[in-house]
Amino acid sequence: MLMDMSNEKIIYPAAALFNARETYFNSTLMERLENLEYKINFPQKDGYEFVNLKEALEDKIPPDEIDSAVSNIIYFLDMGVFIPSCDVVLANLDEPVDEGVVIEAAYAKLMGKFVIGVRTDVRSPYGSSNNIFGGMHFFSAYQSHIFITHYMPCCTPAEREIQMDKLISKIDKTIKDAKITHQNELPDYAQFNPNIKQILDGAEILFKDIHPMEDMERIISRYMENHKKLEDICSVQYFTDY
Repeated sequence: MLMDMSNEKIIYPAAALFNARETYFNSTLMERLENLEYKINFPQKDGYEFVNLKEALEDKIPPDEIDSAVSNIIYFLDMGVFIPSCDVVLANLDEPVDEGVVIEAAYAKLMGKFVIGVRTDVRSPYGSSNNIFGGMHFFSAYQSHIFITHYMPCCTPAEREIQMDKLISKIDKTIKDAKITHQNELPDYAQFNPNIKQILDGAEILFKDIHPMEDMERIISRYMENHKKLEDICSVQYFTDY
């Protein structure tokens, strides 16, 4: 399922959003890109927080099923709505590289999206900081079409603004040079990929004709009505005893 968007280029920031440092950087970066008239599919603003979704589910499903339901709903929103309807995935590859970001970047590439990897980190756990990927694991970096490194010393407020402007300029130039155009549908090879199709089907069940943030109650109701099918899509076999 694709959200009804205009022909403006749409960016999805694939980034960790679990602490003040991450959320502040994400929101600052996205605000600057919005000022350049990009549209943003921004989970931090347009998606669900774990706590809020848990609270909404508390009196509707058994307590031991809440965590799974929260994970599934967020997964289908990000992977089945936000990424398919964007044109560019901007993947934050700072240390520690977030596992969710890597999966989002990989699937976005399979969906035909233009993936930009961004790294501002000087830590180099997998080699020299002078190598092409700044010493990060090359498997993660390979999910990018373009990889941007940008060291951001921010010793003063003025320097912080200068460095952020430089990073935004690099991202903006990369997108413009790629001559990306907005597509309303995924390419056939992505739509018919069985793994991608499952995600799109799950998103269709939950979010068809509903804005995710405007009608959480209806989405929860849909999840409860279709929870077995949605859980099957996300199911993983596991063993705890050997």
